[in-house]
Amino acid sequence: MMPENILKKKLKEGKSAIGAFVITAHPTIAEVMARAGFDWLVFDMEHGVIGIESVEAMAQAVSGTSTVPLVRVPWNDFVVIKQVLDTGIMGLIIPMVNTPQQAQQAISATRYPPEGIRGIGPHRAGGFGSWLAEYFERANDNILVVIQIEHVDAVRNLESILSVKGIDCVFIGANDLAASMGFLKNPSHQEVQKNIKYILDVCKKRGIPCGLVATGSQINERIEEGFQFIAVGHDMSLLATACRKTLSEIKWKKE
Repeated sequence: MMPENILKKKLKEGKSAIGAFVITAHPTIAEVMARAGFDWLVFDMEHGVIGIESVEAMAQAVSGTSTVPLVRVPWNDFVVIKQVLDTGIMGLIIPMVNTPQQAQQAISATRYPPEGIRGIGPHRAGGFGSWLAEYFERANDNILVVIQIEHVDAVRNLESILSVKGIDCVFIGANDLAASMGFLKNPSHQEVQKNIKYILDVCKKRGIPCGLVATGSQINERIEEGFQFIAVGHDMSLLATACRKTLSEIKWKKE
């Protein structure tokens, strides 16, 4: 039976979903994180060291869990999007969507004709034939499409971008947004935060879930503000934090 996208359903119901990025191309890391209980994991092809073969292996590694596998593609490219979806990934984050035309391009790449331009050949996504007919019938609605708003031009065009049918969620790239505004490495700047609040407000008005990266005490604060799609970091940052915390709690002295 074709898997249901429980993350897409959860977001539509207005619930929050907590996840993390995976930047290391190893299925065991993906499996460990999935069994820890994340709602979703994003295998990051944009900034992580991950190729298409690793994407499929990592998707297989989490298939026995309730964690929904997503991929952030390196760019808004219909060829890469097609290849990724054929591995059985259940959703995509599309980076640097700055115009309604780019948003429409992203949506079209995830849809089979006549709604889009996705090529035919789902392989693992179709259960290697086990639910192929059902996949062709339901795939267009089952795939979660998250567009990344991470440039000041996207903020200016936000209303028209969100008018494009098929956008399931918005993810704010605060660091790139800050850089595009002239505040490199300063996403906490009040002008950047003002734009983040504006993006959230427009998404709420449109009934589109919105998300971003948050850590520590920020996580609950962001959920209270209305963010639904929360990333708590990536595998390496979480590992580094855990290691530093463990070492800091040991009472020892240098010989």
